[in-house]
Amino acid sequence: MRRSLFMLVVVLGLLIGFAPQPTAACGGLFCTNTPVDQAAEQIIFAADRTAGTITAYVQINYTGSADAFSWVVPVPNNPEVGVAELASFTEMSQLTLPRLIFPPMPDCFAMPMMSASAGGADGVNVLQEGSVGPYDFAVIEDKDPNALVSWLRENGYQITPEMEPLVKVYTDESMVFLAMKLSGGKDVQDIQPVSMTYKATEPMIPIRLTAVAANPNMGILTWVFADQQATPANMTRLLMRKNDLAMTDMFGNTNYNSLRSGVLDSVQGQGFVIEYAQPTSALQSSDPLISELIAKYGYVTRLYGEMSPNEMTLDPMFKFDGGLANVSNTIDMTDRNSPYDCEDNSFHTVRRQQIDAAKGNRSSPEDATEDLRRGPLQIVSLVVVGGILLLIVWLARKPRRSNNI
Repeated sequence: MRRSLFMLVVVLGLLIGFAPQPTAACGGLFCTNTPVDQAAEQIIFAADRTAGTITAYVQINYTGSADAFSWVVPVPNNPEVGVAELASFTEMSQLTLPRLIFPPMPDCFAMPMMSASAGGADGVNVLQEGSVGPYDFAVIEDKDPNALVSWLRENGYQITPEMEPLVKVYTDESMVFLAMKLSGGKDVQDIQPVSMTYKATEPMIPIRLTAVAANPNMGILTWVFADQQATPANMTRLLMRKNDLAMTDMFGNTNYNSLRSGVLDSVQGQGFVIEYAQPTSALQSSDPLISELIAKYGYVTRLYGEMSPNEMTLDPMFKFDGGLANVSNTIDMTDRNSPYDCEDNSFHTVRRQQIDAAKGNRSSPEDATEDLRRGPLQIVSLVVVGGILLLIVWLARKPRRSNNI
């Protein structure tokens, strides 16, 4: 039997419309002997809530030999399987990428020079088999996880004892499994994103199994096309604080990524930052798939999460809320004080920029309200302190009575 890689790639999950409890659609990436790039996962969801279907387009990150590649993912029911183009993910990333605009460098600032620097075990039901894009695939089901593991092993998938209870997680939820391999004559460079369409109403990213082989602080970049804004249903909804953003050097680098990681760490990875949420009419794309999604759906949301293995204890679920305010990916901070100091040709520190922003620029109604509260409190404090000082002076100057008789 040839060596192979059994991978449960982070893809998607759903809330099945007829089921009383939500079920997940994939959960982990198992890396045995082949290195796998698990630095970040990218998923595009298309939620057709009228038809009651979810389509998930999943980018597969893989570095290894072609004969060692295999991809296995649990889904809630027998899916329609297809492929997508990597260019679609690149397009979505470019269209919704957060863009920070800081004050420009003044002409008086002297710019320094930069230094260079596949057979079956008893009981396994094969629901469908076929080929799509560069892949041969099969959809299998079995209530007995041992039978499912046996089928995978007999068909060239390497399943370690550590993996077996993780497979059981989703067989207990009556999931079916989509198993894919590269077709004969195909190589690693032929790998394409996978698309799956099946019955469901709300997306979910089952992340629990990913803890087996995930890197620390693994990024999860998700786009959701639907009729309303998507928001975490069982995790914290987060927004970046404009006043905390700053340039880290005079060359235009910023603290956005580190600040975003810190925000997610503050909730132990149990949250998603909303980086873009707008009607699809605000987008224009030359990519066929993205153009199709823009035409079909009225709204798109970009959400970013980041989790370490020990934080992957809860499968993120997403719901829809038409009452949430739009979120722009353009963060304009040109009204701030310039971080460039021409007088001594220096660049302000991040902390200095944050203090300047807090003094002169309020990024939310809550911040503005806090200012309104702080003003009267400061006045009252000054009056009280002044009164105490006057009392001390009066007592000091008051003549003392003699105790002599």
